[in-house]
Amino acid sequence: MKISLNQLKTYVDINVPVQELCDRMVMAGFEVESIEKQGENLVNVVAARILKITPHENSDHLQICRMDVGREEPVQIVTGAQNIHEGDLVPAALDDSYLPNGAHIVAGKLRGVESNGMLCSGEELCLTEDDYKGAGVYGILILNEDCPAGTDMRKVLGLDDYIIDFKITANRPDCNCFLGVAKEISVVLKTPFKAPVPTYKTSGGNVNDLISVEVKNYDLCPRYIGRVVKNLRIGESPVWMKKALIASGMRPINNIVDITNFVMLETGQPMHAFNYNDISEHKIIVRNASDGESITTLDGHTFDLNSDMLVIADGEKPSCLAGIMGGRESEIESDTTDLFLESAKFRRDNIRHTGRALGIRTEASGRYERGVDIMNVEFAMNRALQLIYELDAGDIIDGAIDCNKGLPEERVLKVTTDSITELIGVIVPDDTIAEILNSLGLKTELDGKMLTCRIPSIRDDIEGRADLAEEVMRIYGYDHIKGTPMRGNVVRGTKLPERVKCDKIKALMNGLGAYECTTYSFIASKAVDSLLLKEDDDRRRQIPIINPLGDEYSVMRTQLTTSMLNVLATNINRKNTEGRFYEISKRFLSKQLPITEQPEELPAMSVGIYGKDEDFYTLKGIIEAIMQLCGAHTQYVRSDEPYLHPGRQALVKANNMPVAVFGEVHPAVANSYGIDTRVYVAEIKLDILLQIKKRKTTYKPLPKFPAVERDFAMLCDIDIPVGELEKAIISGGSRLLERVELFDVYTGSQIPDGKKSVAFSVWLRSADGTLTDDKIDEVNARIIKKLEAAGAQLRK
Repeated sequence: MKISLNQLKTYVDINVPVQELCDRMVMAGFEVESIEKQGENLVNVVAARILKITPHENSDHLQICRMDVGREEPVQIVTGAQNIHEGDLVPAALDDSYLPNGAHIVAGKLRGVESNGMLCSGEELCLTEDDYKGAGVYGILILNEDCPAGTDMRKVLGLDDYIIDFKITANRPDCNCFLGVAKEISVVLKTPFKAPVPTYKTSGGNVNDLISVEVKNYDLCPRYIGRVVKNLRIGESPVWMKKALIASGMRPINNIVDITNFVMLETGQPMHAFNYNDISEHKIIVRNASDGESITTLDGHTFDLNSDMLVIADGEKPSCLAGIMGGRESEIESDTTDLFLESAKFRRDNIRHTGRALGIRTEASGRYERGVDIMNVEFAMNRALQLIYELDAGDIIDGAIDCNKGLPEERVLKVTTDSITELIGVIVPDDTIAEILNSLGLKTELDGKMLTCRIPSIRDDIEGRADLAEEVMRIYGYDHIKGTPMRGNVVRGTKLPERVKCDKIKALMNGLGAYECTTYSFIASKAVDSLLLKEDDDRRRQIPIINPLGDEYSVMRTQLTTSMLNVLATNINRKNTEGRFYEISKRFLSKQLPITEQPEELPAMSVGIYGKDEDFYTLKGIIEAIMQLCGAHTQYVRSDEPYLHPGRQALVKANNMPVAVFGEVHPAVANSYGIDTRVYVAEIKLDILLQIKKRKTTYKPLPKFPAVERDFAMLCDIDIPVGELEKAIISGGSRLLERVELFDVYTGSQIPDGKKSVAFSVWLRSADGTLTDDKIDEVNARIIKKLEAAGAQLRK
């Protein structure tokens, strides 16, 4: 928040340099983002009186001016301006002066006549009509003040000031105003705080005879105050008010509008002025908008409203977006004669939701979103009426309309001084603690060691002992904290076993030529539809984000596949002809919607590959490498994921638990992502895989006895997975089985319909001696029996 130092001085005595003030405010918890010295780039420019004007002998448009610049002798300046006269007071840039536009003025000659400077226009001083009356006139700026010649123009223009930009934290909305910051300065500097005391005179009448106010939703509008001012005398605001507004980044408009803006900056309470004669039926209704209603705001934009939005309406239509912006039809204009003045408290979350829904943010809405004090509503109204009275801007009607359902009482906190000093770790005298709290406006009584603090409604950030301790410490001074050596044992940090395994998986994937990618855990609500999942699939139970950036990031993902497909599509669209990618992240699964407890965050991994050398089996090789690294005993079975090609996908079981699914992406799914080539994806449940304990590696000597190789060729149904047959052979071969290898799968004219021929090579070996024919036949018989049980018949 930008505040003029001179404006602050009207509320509090500041007896230190500006830099020291800012340093002390920083130590009290108020960050200072910048200090801007006004007029810093305006050097050696003074107010000068024109004593005499004579024509230039060598020019038909130049004039020679003898100027009183506050020195013993007049100064001669040549100018081409035609709007000056003898006796005028004008700004003069003397020899070796600098202007705000960067110009450096030095003495010289114009058409042979010496000129010791330059007379300045408002434009050359970078002034507008809002900054100084007459600055917008073409020609030399004629000064309105009757100041002595030689007066520094920075003083004449009110630029002998500093603009301090304070960063107000979200928990201190009470300091988002001139008075709030000034109050803190008075505490820090221990100087008196001079708050304005609103006083004014009314002109008779009764506000209740002129207008009625009805609040239909006290939940969204706990308090609403209205007053009427008749016979407006709209004109320019005084210079001091204009300067205060401009310093804080607001543009002066007229005295009525400027008063409401100034009161907002001064008190932190936004206000709004309605054209009384434009209020239909002279009735104000604070209500929720109706679906389909619309309003055209002061900036000329028209917005469609819904029933969640609060509006200030008259007898016919909405006249104002509550707490955000007024409507164009009730705008204060130059010919407005009567006004209705509003000061209210609106619920902060409703203002925030409405502003975001409509894409509007104003100075008023920003303050309402942070929170305004319900007790400050009346003070702000009285302050505005005081300024209207002092500036003779209108006649104030007697009476006030104050709609509320009861005002809060001061909260009482009781804590001991010992509990505060124990918390902050610094011994602060009991009397000093009470003095600090009282200086902050927290009425505190000290009875022995017990503090009884009455917390005003404006300080809703103070909830308990910790908050009181923080207030004491920041004013007492953090420099009282003494440094002490750290005590305790130094423990070397280690990674969790799951993190170690993930790092090994990443190293493996990098070695296989894959790039790690990271995508958002938020995805579009309809992204899961692209996977063609069934309606009752658990992956459709996505957790919605309460306040999403947009539908593209509106739910927590329950799978990683859609994100990986986006990565593949992006790379393909950018003409990358091949690629391997992987991501290790989390899936978010809820037991029910809406959620009533924290959802499960399950680690998962996705893999995506494409390119001319990639196919189903290269992805299978990657999966096998990952499973082997984690020590999983795997088997591959058919899967039925709808987003994968029905004949080119597989489910991986690790220790009999489904742990991964992989395959070629279904052409229809790929097409929905704009992919026109074959791509392959896998999703791995790391929550299961990482819990598998890796089998202990054992070493054995080279075999002493020969191995026996046998081939088994069999017929089986075409739907029986080869893995089932391999599993049967392993079971039949028992401990004598050293290796089994598939070497042929055949379907053709010599094979019956619905059947396939499968052939394995089997190696048998005993560590105790050479296998005999009888032992070999025994093992073969067991293998054949297991194969028959699996649905296969040995070919004759």
